[in-house]
Amino acid sequence: MFQLLTFDLDNTLWETESVVAAAEQTLLEWLDRHAPLFTQRLDREARRALRHEVLAGDPALRHRVTALRIAVLEHGLRKAGYTAEQAAELSLAGFEVFLEARHALTFFPHCEPLLEELARHYQLATISNGNADVRRLGLEKYFKIIVSADEVGLSKPDPAPFLVALERAGVEPHQALHIGDHPIDDIQGAREAGLHTLWFNRLGLEWAEAERPHGEVRCLSEIPDWLRNYRG
Repeated sequence: MFQLLTFDLDNTLWETESVVAAAEQTLLEWLDRHAPLFTQRLDREARRALRHEVLAGDPALRHRVTALRIAVLEHGLRKAGYTAEQAAELSLAGFEVFLEARHALTFFPHCEPLLEELARHYQLATISNGNADVRRLGLEKYFKIIVSADEVGLSKPDPAPFLVALERAGVEPHQALHIGDHPIDDIQGAREAGLHTLWFNRLGLEWAEAERPHGEVRCLSEIPDWLRNYRG
């Protein structure tokens, strides 16, 4: 029935919040060594305000997490007293530190065996609002198509990332299934783009939105059986 399976990444193939928190702490420690004015002159409250200040000047950046994180860091470095040139250089170097730590993650159980099995029968794609890169994680051999909000310039639930994946795969929306954890970004977004939807509900949450997904699983290992039994 399906020719394309599209996957969300963060909190679908791995847990994200603790990884990002650890990466931000790694970045802060790096800044303490390489740009000490940042931590000396900007307290926690001031650092938290940076993102809001940057988005107030350029709201479109909310769709591009990489550019946003670099812009926030550069803005903070300039506020701390670094020159524009220093801030630009330090923000790029600091972002690479963050990104390396951002990929220090652990796949959910059954992740790789699942992808290996599915890749034998379907085209697989990733559609992510985040900046984790499956190529840095050794998963690129499973995914023929990689779509990110950074690249598209619009983030889920906007239909644009889904439509890009469909176009690259050469399939119609009804021939595709999107698998993700987020009720709005993944399930509502995919449904509105015309895809079938499978909710990865690892935590066993109650569904709170109006239109339900086409299916639900609690563990990645349940997906092959669900696919075999689904009749659309």
